[in-house]
Amino acid sequence: MSAGGDILLTGYKAADLDKAVLAPGVTCHVLDIYHKHAIEKVFPGANVVCSADLPEGNWSLVRFRTGPKLCSAELSLDILQQCYGLGCRVELDFVGRERDRNELLAKIRDNPGRKRSFRAEWKASVPGVPAITLVSYPGCFCHRRMDEGGLALAEVVSRELKESGAESPAVLDMGCGCGLVGFLVKSAIPGASLVMVDSHSRAIAAAKENSRLLGMDAEFVLSDDGTDRKGIDVFVGNPPYYSEYRIADLFLETAQRALKPGGVCYTVCKNAAGLEPVQRRRFGSVEVIHRRGYAVLKSMA
Repeated sequence: MSAGGDILLTGYKAADLDKAVLAPGVTCHVLDIYHKHAIEKVFPGANVVCSADLPEGNWSLVRFRTGPKLCSAELSLDILQQCYGLGCRVELDFVGRERDRNELLAKIRDNPGRKRSFRAEWKASVPGVPAITLVSYPGCFCHRRMDEGGLALAEVVSRELKESGAESPAVLDMGCGCGLVGFLVKSAIPGASLVMVDSHSRAIAAAKENSRLLGMDAEFVLSDDGTDRKGIDVFVGNPPYYSEYRIADLFLETAQRALKPGGVCYTVCKNAAGLEPVQRRRFGSVEVIHRRGYAVLKSMA
């Protein structure tokens, strides 16, 4: 590590670091709370900040680890722009081809004073309800486009809540991203209350901005292990399918804890064959509702 001032590391995971991360004046920045907890587990006492943007500080050096397999091109450019905006020395720890590294650096070095906006806006709606405009940032799930699985989930849940006559259901949106599902449900059922949970700081930041712009209040939870919130009527989740469905099972465990008796758990996937047995172990029975080429899985608490 360099001497003579505070050092900021961003883009690093626990496996990328060594004991030098514990040196005075070294701060690790992460976007996902899971990585914060993983670093703190391996290096107790490390100074780790989880936030949507780089933290301000008296930095002498910021070191950014990235590459095509680690980070999207747009997120890399966004973070690198922030690195140079801190006014200190920048080191790029690039994992990939030298040509790709030079192309990324050239986009900043050729015009270092340029401030690009990487924020995106797009519209979404459920049948019978006016469209809403949603904002997303690089790092958010499905940045710059609407996720069709999330839309299918929102359409099914909105329709069933309307048919049931629910006026003020408590809805928990797990892995909320920018808030697509939760805000679409609330657009259809204005009296619904929302709890939005995600492990990614940029997802929570985008969801908060959408809450403000749409005038739809919500409670936001940055967490990688769900929430202890109780008394929920409707749980919605679009879980990732990697890690042998372990993360999907965390979603469903949270649904079990949160839902009141008679509450409903809805998840969505492209093919029910993988997720259905995981949900069945938690809830006993699963109804599969097909929508937009996706399977929405419904279980009663």
